[in-house]
Amino acid sequence: MLLSVFKNLHSHIKKIKFGVKMSNTDQILREIFKTSVDSVQPYNLVKNFVSVTEMDDVSHLWVGGQSYEIKSGVHVVGFGKAVLGMTFGIEETLGEHLKMGVVSVPKGILNSNSNMNFLNSKIKYMEGAENNLPDEDSMEASLQIKKLVQKLTGKDIVIVLISGGGSALLPLPRGNISLEEKLELVKQLGNCGADIKEMNCVRKEISELKGGNLAKICYPAKVISLILSDVIGDPLDIIASGPTVSNKDDTEKTIEILEKYSLYDNLPETIKNVLNENLNSEKLHQLVEDDSFIHVDNFVIGNNEMAAKSALDRATELNFQSVILSTKVSGNVDRISIVYANIVQIFSKFLQKQITNEEVLFELQNFESDIIFYDEEHVVQTIESFDQEKDICLILAGEPTVVVTGNGLGGRNQQLALSFSMELHKRQYESVEIFFLSCGTDGIDGPTDAAGAIGYSTLAHDSEKQNLNPDDYLQNNDCYNFFETFEDGRYLVKVGHTGTNVMDIHVILIKKNHKRV
Repeated sequence: MLLSVFKNLHSHIKKIKFGVKMSNTDQILREIFKTSVDSVQPYNLVKNFVSVTEMDDVSHLWVGGQSYEIKSGVHVVGFGKAVLGMTFGIEETLGEHLKMGVVSVPKGILNSNSNMNFLNSKIKYMEGAENNLPDEDSMEASLQIKKLVQKLTGKDIVIVLISGGGSALLPLPRGNISLEEKLELVKQLGNCGADIKEMNCVRKEISELKGGNLAKICYPAKVISLILSDVIGDPLDIIASGPTVSNKDDTEKTIEILEKYSLYDNLPETIKNVLNENLNSEKLHQLVEDDSFIHVDNFVIGNNEMAAKSALDRATELNFQSVILSTKVSGNVDRISIVYANIVQIFSKFLQKQITNEEVLFELQNFESDIIFYDEEHVVQTIESFDQEKDICLILAGEPTVVVTGNGLGGRNQQLALSFSMELHKRQYESVEIFFLSCGTDGIDGPTDAAGAIGYSTLAHDSEKQNLNPDDYLQNNDCYNFFETFEDGRYLVKVGHTGTNVMDIHVILIKKNHKRV
C-alpha cells in the first residue's frame, strides 16, 4: 500500500548521512547544516502545510490556514527536482479524495527511490530533462499535464506542486513551435548576453504552460500552488517560469528584446506566428491583469529563510550566540569571500574586546552595498545582546556564482570554502579561530558528489605541509580535487541527493579557544 511507501520515504530521509564522525567543531558545522536541510524536506513541508478534515459529511482541504470545500475531487500536477517528496506528502494527505495526477520529475530519480511502490499510486510519474535540459520526455510529461487540467470543471481542485528545476521539466512550446526551435532561441539569447529577466520574458511568451498559462488552462477549476523556492526573494514569476502567476511581460517587450539582439528578423516562421497571435490578443492580456487569476492561490511552503532559521535554532542549542546576517547572498564567490572575511574581522575584534556591540553594528553598515542584510530588527537586537565571552555563529544563505576560467572539478560552495579560507589566511586573528561551511541544500555542488566543503582560518598553512597550493586549485576551478586530496577528503561534505533545494547555506563559527577542527 502507499502508506508503506511514504513510511519508507520518511525512513530514507532520516537515514541521510551527513559525514563520518570527526572532531567537535566539524560535527557542529555538519549538524547545523543537517538541521537546515531537514527543515525543508518536501514531504514534511507538505504534511505540515496541508490537511483534510471531515465534518457533517462535508470534506474540507486546508492549505496554510485557508479552507477549500472538496466538491468533486482533487487532481495533482507537479514539476521540479523536489516534487517527488512533495507528491508523496500530498498523496498521503489527500487519500481517497485524490482522483489522479501527473508529475514531471528528473531523469533517474525513480531508480534512486527503487524501494518505493509507484505502481499503486494514482499519480503518473514521468521522468525527463536529463542533466537538467528540456527534452522530448519532459515535453511529453508537460503535454500530459496539459491534457489532464484542461478537462477540469468548476467543481474540481487542482494542486500544482512546483520546485526548482521545474522550467526544464515543463518545456511544452506554444503553437507549432518545435522544442528544438525554442531551445535554439534561448541559447542564442544567452550567447548574445541577454540577462535572466530578458531570457525569462522570451521563454514565457513562446511557452504553452509558463507565464501563467497553466493556470489559465486550469480554469474554471480552483488552482492551489505549493511552491518550494530556489530563487532569492521568492519571486513567483521566476520560479519554474511562473506557470501559475500572471505574466506582467507583454509581447511587445519580447519583440523589443529580440530586436535588441538582432534576432527577430531571422526567427523561424513558427515563432513569428505565435508572437503575432499574442500581439492580437491584447484584450486577453488586459484580462490577465484584471481578474482572470482569481481562481488561483499560490503558497510558498519552503525557502532558504526557513532553512536559515532552523540553522540558527540549532546553533543556539549548541551554545553559540547566533545571528542570521543574510538570506539573499549573491554575486561572485571571490567578492563574497572578501566581504565575509571583513565581516568576520569585525566580530573577531568584538570577541577580543577591541570594540563594543554598538561598534559592531556601526561597522557592519559599511557592507550594506555588498550584502543584503536580513531583518534589521533581528540583526540589531541579536547583536546588541552578544556577550564577548561566548563563541559566535553567523548564518547566511543564498546562491553566489563562479566565473569558470579553468577546467578543473568543483562547485560554487567548494570554491567559496577554499577562497574564504585563503582570505582568512591574509588577516591576523588573535585569540580566535574561524571555521566555515558552505553547502548546497540539494546535496550536490556542481558536477561532483559533494554538497560543499569546510574551510578554516589555518587551512592554507596546513595545506602547505602537504605540498598543496590552494591558489593553483582556485585558479583552475579545481576545488573538489583540492579537498579530496587535502587531509584525505576530510573537509568535503558528502550527503548525497537530499530531495530538496533552497539554494545554499553558509555557516561561520568564530571561537575564542584554539581547538582544532
